[in-house]
Amino acid sequence: MKKIHSFILTALLSPSLFAATFFSGETGGAATLSNEDSRGFDPALYLDGFFAGQLTVSDTFSGRAEFSLYTDDMYKNGITQEAEDSVFQINELSLTATKSFLGMTHTLSFFLGHFETIGSQQYITRHLGIKSYSSMLTETYLGQTGAIIYPAYGLGGCYSATFKDKPVSAAFMFAKIKKNFEDTKQLNADFRFACAYQNLKLDWLFGAGAPLYTIENEGTENEREVFLLIDTLYFHTGFDMLLGNEDAFFSLYSQYGLEYYPVRNTDNAKYPDISKIHILAEPRFNFKKCKIRLTAFNMPEKRAKKLIFLDEKDTFGANLCIFSDRQHTKKTNYSIGANLTGTFEEKHINDLEDKDLLDSFRIKLCPFADIEAGGGKLKIMPQIGFSKLAKNEPDAVKIHIGYKKEL
Repeated sequence: MKKIHSFILTALLSPSLFAATFFSGETGGAATLSNEDSRGFDPALYLDGFFAGQLTVSDTFSGRAEFSLYTDDMYKNGITQEAEDSVFQINELSLTATKSFLGMTHTLSFFLGHFETIGSQQYITRHLGIKSYSSMLTETYLGQTGAIIYPAYGLGGCYSATFKDKPVSAAFMFAKIKKNFEDTKQLNADFRFACAYQNLKLDWLFGAGAPLYTIENEGTENEREVFLLIDTLYFHTGFDMLLGNEDAFFSLYSQYGLEYYPVRNTDNAKYPDISKIHILAEPRFNFKKCKIRLTAFNMPEKRAKKLIFLDEKDTFGANLCIFSDRQHTKKTNYSIGANLTGTFEEKHINDLEDKDLLDSFRIKLCPFADIEAGGGKLKIMPQIGFSKLAKNEPDAVKIHIGYKKEL
């Protein structure tokens, strides 16, 4: 208790509270141009973008905000017309207090929105000071909202403790979720664990959620309103893991995300099918002149929709990426490579025995270049859908142009 009192008094009375104020952040945006008409010219333009900033006012206090924007077809709707699928979102608003004692760094955060979501690698990179090791396939221009394995948008708090002499961190989080998979408010309690050893990097979340119903026996003659009804708990979990050293010849990257699973069977309990589960496995090979990533994945449509290498219907398949990140000219460094992706549109692992499985198969090629420019990184990536070209389908050819920069 004395340690807690000391923490609060030091934070409030420190004369250097605003002496070390500084701002850091990241911003990015991407444009996707495609042709919506297979027999004519009907261009479509979609925009993604995000801005994230952190204001640190002392060694103790900091605040963070992140916003994202996804637009409907700008060419069709313009910027003044209302577009049904255009979304501006506050990804995160948070305040954090930090203090070191008992051989650990302790943080207490209060937030609105998403907070250090599993899949974004924000927790492990911030608390353990390592660089991101995520898959190129999961690249997004929507900030942490585009990298989510377990979606949990709400209001809550988080306490974390990170060892100073070990690359280990743990956290407890409580939040009232605005809307779960049933469009119902939910109270979540989560445990977070992360470690960053030379041959193991792991960010793991496990928790349970209680839907906050206010009507008992809904839809029956005994229906009545109550103050609070909790008749089912839902487990959720997710992890982001790298086995092996990223700079070694071989390593294995994987992700897993389960949004909900009922721990007590009731009449209204809903069990998830495989289409709601995120699974990704990626063996990585590093050669002298190039690198190879072979990725197999199964993911929900809402997840695939936010990734630049995939389309909304690319829910199950595999990707081969070959690239070199050691290219340079006299004035700039750049990476070049290509993704060859085969997917079964709107299918998942449990659909392997479907008679129409092969009819849903699509293959596409995405060559790309990442160029250092203006203190950031410019990505240019055409996308050629061979299956769509052969079948004279729209959206067969696209081009993505994106830019990210740290502030």
